Amino acid sequence: MKRPIDIMSESKHSLVHIGSLDSFDLTKGGIDAAANIIRYFETGDKAYLEESVKAYDSLIPIENFGGEYSALRWICQLLLAPSTKETAVFLNEPTVASWYEYLKEDDFKKLKAYINYKYHFLDIDFETEEGREIARTLRFLEDFILFSNPDRSRWEKTELILEDLRIAEGLTVADVGCGSGYFTFKFADMVGPDGKVYGIEINPLHLDYLRKYLQRNDVSNVEIVESASDGIGLDPDIRVDVVFSCSLFHVLYAVFDEDSRRQFVESISRALNPGGVLIVVDNDLVETGKLPYHGPYIAKDLLISQMYHFGFTLLKIVQVTQQRYALVFEKQEALPDVPVDDMTDLSKGIITAMSEVSLVKYALADAVPLIKYSEKGKQAADLFLRALENNSLESIDAAIVAYEAIIPTERIGDEYTAFVWICEYLKADEQTRARMVFDPLAKEYHEYLSHNDYARLKAYLVGKYELMGETAPTAISGTGVAQGEGSPENVESNKVSIDNMDDMLNISEYIAFNNPARDRWEKTNLMLELIDARHGEYIADVGCGSGYFTYKFASLVGATGKVYATELNKGALSYVEAMRDKYDLRIEPIVCTMDDVKLPSGQFDKIFMCSMYHALYVSSIEFVKDAFVDSIKKALKNDGKLIIVDNDIKREGVPEYYGSAIDRRLIINQLSHYGFTLIEEQQFIPQRYVLVFRKSL
Repeated sequence: MKRPIDIMSESKHSLVHIGSLDSFDLTKGGIDAAANIIRYFETGDKAYLEESVKAYDSLIPIENFGGEYSALRWICQLLLAPSTKETAVFLNEPTVASWYEYLKEDDFKKLKAYINYKYHFLDIDFETEEGREIARTLRFLEDFILFSNPDRSRWEKTELILEDLRIAEGLTVADVGCGSGYFTFKFADMVGPDGKVYGIEINPLHLDYLRKYLQRNDVSNVEIVESASDGIGLDPDIRVDVVFSCSLFHVLYAVFDEDSRRQFVESISRALNPGGVLIVVDNDLVETGKLPYHGPYIAKDLLISQMYHFGFTLLKIVQVTQQRYALVFEKQEALPDVPVDDMTDLSKGIITAMSEVSLVKYALADAVPLIKYSEKGKQAADLFLRALENNSLESIDAAIVAYEAIIPTERIGDEYTAFVWICEYLKADEQTRARMVFDPLAKEYHEYLSHNDYARLKAYLVGKYELMGETAPTAISGTGVAQGEGSPENVESNKVSIDNMDDMLNISEYIAFNNPARDRWEKTNLMLELIDARHGEYIADVGCGSGYFTYKFASLVGATGKVYATELNKGALSYVEAMRDKYDLRIEPIVCTMDDVKLPSGQFDKIFMCSMYHALYVSSIEFVKDAFVDSIKKALKNDGKLIIVDNDIKREGVPEYYGSAIDRRLIINQLSHYGFTLIEEQQFIPQRYVLVFRKSL
């Protein structure tokens, strides 16, 4: 019998997938069907709706499991209904009528926006606040349309979930991550007037919809609760018989940081009555067959192993469809006091989960903890800002002391060592300063941050750490590397603020990754010795960012070698290009795609990926990941090496890396199925490892 802590990974498929960073799930058939709906709205010609229905009937079984097709088809059929009586049949349930009326408001404004932006008939300008608001609303509408879909049972077999779980009259249920209430109101009917349902949600748009629904409809046994990332939000004295959570735990597993996840699960445990159950519904990993892409998923084994370590015993698995499951857990009174034996055997695809720590942590772009800092971190940032503003030796030394105290214990690999480096520059004499910026990479770094009396850096500190310095709130756009500026000269004021999250993220990454003091925390020099970039070699820096390693490699391969720098972010790549031109380096910048690294075939001695494989593992659709890895393999020479640097998952007693992380076993196992053999691995610091692979011939 398989132990609950052992995870099976027997193919190249990732064990968890958190949505896509791309639009490869959009197909010609789906785009054409959506375009016909828009044409109907523009012309009133119902023939377009009929064409969409025909298209969806052929596409849904093969292309769009759990997606929006069945919802859009349902709307088309309603609009095609020949009479008011038939329309009323579609809308005979209050939850369905409310869902449809919401999308119908203002001449279907929300539905039109969803289709136009989802299928790229209209583009979103992410550089504007309006564009960012559209993106936020689009994510809400995606969930609203998918999960409150009147035809949801067509793909989910919802009735099988409800029948098997047997939620009886009089029970108290917490629907955690309830969205717009699809299951919440079904549970309300099932538990009856003597039971109660708590609809628990964090998204303010869903919360607003739920509260308005309760106001308009006579639902007396439902209470809406606003949750947070560190707990489900129920009052401490409330107990429930069932905690239910649908399509949330893949996010809880892969996106939440360890402390928040632990607090969240503990809040579930506290809320459960003795004998109560936790029910988790999510999408499953499907390793065989040619089933359609079905969005985010998580292999059952990951959740079973993690919940075991959190003190939950699996009672039952309900395999609703091949791509959908329900797990029923019971809270244990106490964890067994037995040491965990590591039975990992990658030759058999067995990976043991040694603790409740997730095997992969993925910091989503809009969930990166920019504002999540410790109180000591904020105090140090305040001292650093004062040092930048008054340039007094006392202030500089105070900032250094504050950062030195916290560097060993928190946010390893983030910006603290960079801030110490700047403080040391501020207090240094001219000769020492010249040595500190002698290297061109350090020189450009300092000039980028110090321009106009450190205006950009001051604005960043004020914005990120919510400080009240002398920096005035005069917003400028394009403050980040990703806006395409290769130098800081276009900042006109020495009093600026950063006006959007994208700029904040771009500057944050630049400060952390191009940090001249990076060797202090990463042991970069030891890493470079292991990589052994040689004169005359061709090396590709895949996902190069702002070019920290690209520059290092260029200085090592010399005039007869060459470094190819590939990156999705064109703005970051323009910084690399500017460095190349300014210092006459043998660097070839390449804009890659999610499914193709865009490198010449068979030319590379080494391909290097730093802090990137975790994203490939968890965010790319399988066939996109397949194509991307295949393009890497084709680019390597027959004896070429693939070198991967990534961040280790948290271990007890070791401060974790501040960003994303992945258990190395996931990478080693997956790449073995792609035809790569691990030939060497090193770990110079506890938070980071280097894996060296050779492709199999």
